[in-house]
Amino acid sequence: MVALVTGACGLGSPAAKGTPTPHRSPSPVVSASASPATASSYWVLATLGLRLHQAPDPAATVVTVLRPGAQLDVTATQVIGGTRWLHVHAHSSPDIDGWVVGDPTLLTDIPMQQHEDATLGYSLLFPTAWSFRAGDKIGVFSSADASQVLTVETAGALDQLPPVPTAPGTLDHQEGPLDVYGQSPLLSYYKLNAGGWEMDLGFLWTAGRAYGFVYRAPTSDAAILKVILSSVIIR
Repeated sequence: MVALVTGACGLGSPAAKGTPTPHRSPSPVVSASASPATASSYWVLATLGLRLHQAPDPAATVVTVLRPGAQLDVTATQVIGGTRWLHVHAHSSPDIDGWVVGDPTLLTDIPMQQHEDATLGYSLLFPTAWSFRAGDKIGVFSSADASQVLTVETAGALDQLPPVPTAPGTLDHQEGPLDVYGQSPLLSYYKLNAGGWEMDLGFLWTAGRAYGFVYRAPTSDAAILKVILSSVIIR
């Protein structure tokens, strides 16, 4: 089970001293235009945790900081000054209640579960509909029909990771740099000769410790890969 709050805070505990007091300037205008459809639940992606505010204002008192993987149920939404805010409570603890920024880099409406790998020194979120299996210095995450497969591997250096693409193919394009826990790798898209796509990235975390991510899918749509990568934490 994913813990709901970060640090030593108890459920619903107040934020640490130094939290800004509520903003006292005139109230911002709430947009009356239709906002994007809101899912009933979201899962926290933010690797440093997501601030839960008392009011839909970045200067409002922070109630607590929610851990990555926490499930939040949405009860209301507001667009204020161009920023979309969600009124939420923790799925398993409704008393933890407040407002969060509805930023897709911080939240996802895809049901997620957390994987902690003490051996390889990382954690990430992946879809609850997917499965996981471990190998020697490797972790494999796959969709139910195995059409989407993400492999995470470690090595002592980047040139010790398996060469990419891992099957014959042609480089189509690169994207990035992406932000993966403070690292800035490029994501390479390969069109495989046998059909389908492979997307690869790697980075050196510290001397003697490199990570490689290899994603196979029927199309070049990397949306779910980017969601997963945004949740990666290196221990």
